Amino acid sequence: MKRTVIDVPQIRAAMEELYTFAKARAAFNNRVAEEEAFYRLRVQPIAHKGEAGERFAPRSAWLLNSVMQKHADMMEYMPTATCLAREPSDTADAAALSKILPVILERNGFESTYSDNMWYKLKHGVCAYGVFWNNATDNGIGDIDVRRVEMMNLYWQNGVRDLEDSRSVFMIEQTDAASLAARFPHFDGKGSPVDFFVAGEGTSTDQVMVVDWYYKKRLPDGRTVLHYCKFSGDNVLFASENEEGYENGWYEHGKYPFVLDVLYPIEGECTGFGVIAMARDPQTYIDRMDRNLLEYMDWATRVRFFCKKNTGVNEQDFSDLSRRIVEVEGDVDEERLRQIRVDELPAIWRELKNDKIDELKVTTFNRDIMQGQSSNGVVAASAIVALQAAGSKMMRDIVAASYRAFVRVAHLMIGCVRQFYSEERYFRILGEGEREEFIAFSNRNMLSGDRVPIFDIDVHAERKDPYTRVSQNEILRDLYALGVFEPENAEAASILLSAMEFAGIERVREQVKANLPRAATSGKSTARKKASGADLQKMMEARVETLRKSAEERL
Repeated sequence: MKRTVIDVPQIRAAMEELYTFAKARAAFNNRVAEEEAFYRLRVQPIAHKGEAGERFAPRSAWLLNSVMQKHADMMEYMPTATCLAREPSDTADAAALSKILPVILERNGFESTYSDNMWYKLKHGVCAYGVFWNNATDNGIGDIDVRRVEMMNLYWQNGVRDLEDSRSVFMIEQTDAASLAARFPHFDGKGSPVDFFVAGEGTSTDQVMVVDWYYKKRLPDGRTVLHYCKFSGDNVLFASENEEGYENGWYEHGKYPFVLDVLYPIEGECTGFGVIAMARDPQTYIDRMDRNLLEYMDWATRVRFFCKKNTGVNEQDFSDLSRRIVEVEGDVDEERLRQIRVDELPAIWRELKNDKIDELKVTTFNRDIMQGQSSNGVVAASAIVALQAAGSKMMRDIVAASYRAFVRVAHLMIGCVRQFYSEERYFRILGEGEREEFIAFSNRNMLSGDRVPIFDIDVHAERKDPYTRVSQNEILRDLYALGVFEPENAEAASILLSAMEFAGIERVREQVKANLPRAATSGKSTARKKASGADLQKMMEARVETLRKSAEERL
């Protein structure tokens, strides 16, 4: 049975609230527009006419290189999630979720979403993910929809640091009235005008603005639930409060379906600032000095002359380089015809430009050493690796912030699984030995009883760079050569592995642990000398040092 809780007065009040949020966001929107224009000049340089009438406008790519380098680093750390159970009874579901969440992300093209968001985050300091339930996918069964949300279309209460503290969140989009009427027959064709910025705004006159309004409501029993309303103009297209069956809200996890990933935070705001805001001034001065230095070079390399009037020199013949003889009338000397000479440019101006370039590299953590180039006399491979490791801590901090945001994305996905996976569905995954496996999953166990299962999320990079994979393979090969997997060395090997950390070490520890009973019952002599924990430790440290030096030589 349909109720009428949200009607014209409520959505008009919501629209007033949206205008208030949009007004407070004007400074951020303007900054993003300016930064995007600045960024486009790096990749689409155009000549312009300045105050002095010049049309020469060089655009160097130092700032663009910093953004590109960081984006490449972020793609090396693209996240994936592993679910960990807090109680033994949830272990099976945690293992299943660890397998199906990456499949859901892959179906959503998350790599492309992550890449686009990292570009936006690096340029403007913040990006947004949306985690929704889409009833139209999988032939009407529905599935989780994880996608990028355009920041210019997302609005929340001003002055909050956490999006969850906002009393409402609005997402706006524009669409044509005919398409909207086809989806919602009760739409009267008079939607909200597109009267403030919507990303990708067109020029068609039949475009209307559609508002997705998410808001939280406290129930008499003390619970806070999330409700959802879609409207345009005075038309309530859908409202969860008007429908039966939504007593627990639109999304039962009770959180806004949006996650903000901030680069450099700003106190008292959900947004932050990016690489362009930090380095646009040095880049601007570098471009100005480039223009001036190149103009000076242009003047210095052009041969020009001062010539007195009535000198008797034919200017046309004089400037024609194909003429071997230029006839003159009268005497020509240094007083009557003199070459214009430009003084040599002082080295201090070139040094100042280089200083500005170094400033940009330092402030954006993009020194030459981070790109594998040696500078300042650093030529030893070990020194380069050490400097790269020290400089990468900035990138690790940025990655850690993105991983914290991805944890919230994973929790929203689990919330949707718990609420909507009422029907059993199958997922194809790669099991042991890269063999395909099919697993079935539903929310049956997640809804049983009064207890709601809670899962911890462990985020790690989905894939590692080739150097890391080769290093790990070499470590495993050397562990084998040291006899770690021999039953008679199982006890000492356990001590060694307890002090080590690398990908896949848990499986190695399990294998060594399985060898302990065999070592206890085996009385046969072996040609291999039984090594102590200390001996294995020393041998392994020596081998790791050898591997490190070998890797340095390859670099």
